[in-house]
Amino acid sequence: MADTGVGQLNRFADVLNKKDISVTSWNLYAREAKMNTSVSKIISKYKNDFKNFKWTKTDNGNKIIGTFNHKLVTERIVVTSTGNNSSYVIYELSGTKWDQHAEKETNKLIKNSLENIFSKEPTFFTCIKGTMGGKLEGVLQGIKNDFLGTFKATKIEEIKEGAFVSVSAYTEQWNDALVANGKKINLQIAIRENNVDKSTTIIIGTPIITVEY
Repeated sequence: MADTGVGQLNRFADVLNKKDISVTSWNLYAREAKMNTSVSKIISKYKNDFKNFKWTKTDNGNKIIGTFNHKLVTERIVVTSTGNNSSYVIYELSGTKWDQHAEKETNKLIKNSLENIFSKEPTFFTCIKGTMGGKLEGVLQGIKNDFLGTFKATKIEEIKEGAFVSVSAYTEQWNDALVANGKKINLQIAIRENNVDKSTTIIIGTPIITVEY
């Protein structure tokens, strides 16, 4: 099986754990390019293949979401209409803890589900969030540079707003990349300090962060 993003999550979790940062949530997404099929056609197939899923409609029926909560991992299938009888599908796995048990369950679900969802090889995105206690002076830039160094990544763009920093970067350590403003990016790191409980949240995403921060 080609890299499904699981190796990426292992790498990110390993880096966070080594820095005494506890993983609080993770997401893995698979997405295929646009399908020339209506949402209703896709859904009737999925309802047959994924009988345990609970299905809900949003966005006036233009988006249909199927969810199944397993022991450690939540599976979601999101089908969105793009009009003109076409749609796209995102398959998402998420959890709060990334360890060997979560990895095993994730691999099993991917193996069982992917071939029933996608006809071609999908693109994978991963995202992991961690928290560290205590606030250190200059921690934002220090952590950011530390992570860029760990992944041998080159900074492409950076946003700084008070107790928040986000950086988009490019590393040759993995192949997938998006092109933003004519430049390739495949790693995003966001760090936010919380002055209330004096904690720091770190989010790492490849190629981009796909959760709210």
